[in-house]
Amino acid sequence: MNQDKGDIKKRILTEATRLGILLNPEALLILVENYDEKSLPTILSKIAEEAKKRNSVVVSREVVTSVIGASIRAEISAGFHTHFLAKDVEDDIEILKSYEAKQVSDDLEARRQYFADRYSKISSMLRSRADMSPYYPLRKACSLPDRSEGKTIVMVYEKRENYIVVEDMDFSTKILIPRDCDKDLREKIGRLLPDSVVGVSFYVSNSKLFCRSIIFPDVPIKKFKTIEEDISVLLTSDIHYGSQKFSEKAFLRMIKWLRDGGVTEKEREISSRIKYMIIAGDLVDGVGIYPQQEKELQVRDVEKQYGGLSNLLSQIPEHIKVIVIPGNHDATLRAIPQPPIFDEYAEKLESNGNVISLSNPCMVSLHGVKFLIYHGTSMEDIATFAKNASYDRPENAMEIMLQLRHLAPVYGSRTPIIAHGRDELVIEEVPDVFHTGHVHVFRNGVYREIKLINSGTWQERTRYQEQLGIMPTPNIAAVLALKNGSVSQIRFD
Repeated sequence: MNQDKGDIKKRILTEATRLGILLNPEALLILVENYDEKSLPTILSKIAEEAKKRNSVVVSREVVTSVIGASIRAEISAGFHTHFLAKDVEDDIEILKSYEAKQVSDDLEARRQYFADRYSKISSMLRSRADMSPYYPLRKACSLPDRSEGKTIVMVYEKRENYIVVEDMDFSTKILIPRDCDKDLREKIGRLLPDSVVGVSFYVSNSKLFCRSIIFPDVPIKKFKTIEEDISVLLTSDIHYGSQKFSEKAFLRMIKWLRDGGVTEKEREISSRIKYMIIAGDLVDGVGIYPQQEKELQVRDVEKQYGGLSNLLSQIPEHIKVIVIPGNHDATLRAIPQPPIFDEYAEKLESNGNVISLSNPCMVSLHGVKFLIYHGTSMEDIATFAKNASYDRPENAMEIMLQLRHLAPVYGSRTPIIAHGRDELVIEEVPDVFHTGHVHVFRNGVYREIKLINSGTWQERTRYQEQLGIMPTPNIAAVLALKNGSVSQIRFD
């Protein structure tokens, strides 16, 4: 035992207080003498359960002895991997994009520059396409004679049943949707979002523009990049530590699985290959996020929430690098792009030595495989404005983001966005993996060879979700094998 006994006592008492139990001096002494950093949360959780069964808040020597008896000690300490396959592979992490906090202006000119930057970036993508010829600026298109045809690039201002109001940098107009338009156009119109930038193929009739088709900027089809090393990435999100609904037992089962590999040989094999873990936001439940949240909190102090989560993450094997980003419940700025979690809280997480804190969104390369990581707050707006997107089908919203080349096209709705000179939410670099969270529903899919993973949650159904009719799928993690691109779904119920 290489830690000072005073520090050990402090940690044990802090964790016990969080669990709502009091340790008498003899019970505390036994825990100090049998202290093991990684197994402490599991042991104290079992002690709290036993104390609850006995209808007692004060924990006696007998309770502690019964919990850390030979059978439990064997369960905690035995069964570890004799050899982690991923441990033999050197780290290869490159941070391609992560945003820092900076002072920005939110005046009218800053917002004009923001949308001009969005239009410029996405219109450049569209102009590079072979199917965007002949191209006309919007003002020129409106002056063409009847029976003319062409292409233009617009930002959608408003969408109605039979027309869309659009604009470019110096002109705005209405483009009509023919009543007899085909199914493909109707479906694309259904996916259009306010403030998105798209190409429009048009024809002129009676001095009016009619839409023939919508051209999304979209991502190119490319082969998924695989690597030689036989390693994997565990993807998860929405832990919500501090909530009364946090599934701590299931989360501890996942950590134990990372340490000893589970029961079957296949489980042990998958676990042994995990080299990285990515948590896509909402690490804690936060405080004051929504009205009367305090009634649903187990831990009512943000600092203690991050401290408790740090204790859990400290049990993850040291060779697994953990990348975390904030979500709308975390301690950082609310508007996206969100800078990393504030230093005073991130330090608790990073003190473990294997945690890397980045912004929301961010892009990282793991052995050359590019991961676009985004919490996914804008899925609420996409579900509102797009016909085929919903809370229980997040992969549809993810497809729309890729098609529109933007993570949060809708401005001024439910998603707070930092609108200053540069639009950092344009998807300029095409990822190999797109990882999101937020809606608490586990789904995975593929779009144009890009792996789509919305990684669910570790929080049971809340009252708010009941009101919205959302049925979460908690306690599931995705494991992506970088050698062949296969995705495994691991349950920890």
